Amino acid sequence: MAITTTTILPPPVQLSFSYKLLSIPTPYLIHKTAATLKRMPKNGGTTIRMRRYNRLNPAVVPLGNTGETPPAETLSAVDIDATIDFYGQYIQLNEQVTLQSQDPVLNEAARVLGISLRQTEDQLTRDRLLATATVIHCVGGVNGDNPTEITRADVDTVVKTLLSADARTITDSIEGEDKFGTAPVRDAFFAYAHTDLVGTLDSVAGFTQVNQYPSPMKALRSEWGAIGNLRFLVSSAGAKTPSSSLLGNDIYDIICVGMDSYAAILQDGYSAQFIYRPPIYDGPLALNASVGYKFAEVPVITNDAWVIKLRSTLK
Repeated sequence: MAITTTTILPPPVQLSFSYKLLSIPTPYLIHKTAATLKRMPKNGGTTIRMRRYNRLNPAVVPLGNTGETPPAETLSAVDIDATIDFYGQYIQLNEQVTLQSQDPVLNEAARVLGISLRQTEDQLTRDRLLATATVIHCVGGVNGDNPTEITRADVDTVVKTLLSADARTITDSIEGEDKFGTAPVRDAFFAYAHTDLVGTLDSVAGFTQVNQYPSPMKALRSEWGAIGNLRFLVSSAGAKTPSSSLLGNDIYDIICVGMDSYAAILQDGYSAQFIYRPPIYDGPLALNASVGYKFAEVPVITNDAWVIKLRSTLK
């Protein structure tokens, strides 16, 4: 008996397209979390100057009854300059792609370009923060490397250094509640770390995981937990230098910041722009469309003493 099978008569189309597209792997974009946003005025040149006045000495000497006027203090200030830079990325699409493809190509192009834009901002900020003049190496660990893995003693050193520089914490404390397995969370500075460090952080004495916060809803999405007065935000885009420790292991730079320690300068009239040009603009045959973004921005450290690069390895 002759049987007609799919080998003899295959279906016209041998696949079916799922219209629900898969998620795009995207790191947490943590490095602008505590940035102070400033605007560069339009038609104001390419460089913005920020000024901070220095403190005066305390007036601890009594005026007395002599009637003599004490010497005057002198005002002094520090100027910090930042120059705007311009960035952009685009995709070209042949008209046949959007004509024949079953998925919404232009919509997805806009989506991946948006991710690229935010990743660009995040990486620029991370790299600028890594240039801080204040660097501390972890030394309290037991892995025999230089730097060692992070310990509570290293965290305490960072916190003490920030407090000694009169840095202010970014988040308020979370009061303890009568809930099983929870603990109060101190007012804290932020620490930006690579996701590779989560296991090492879990083993640090006094580490409080997010699920142990009295009110976990007050934690950020990227937050892993807290040690003392540091709350750790983790991302796969965190700072990492391969094979650079004394024993040839990867070094992880944990960026610890206080309030108002760095800024992101945005250009008025040139904030992030999404640009679509239909094929009609592409030559005599109008074959290709383009879609892209551009923006102008510069991150800048406003106080080096309030940004600390804590260098560590894994346990």
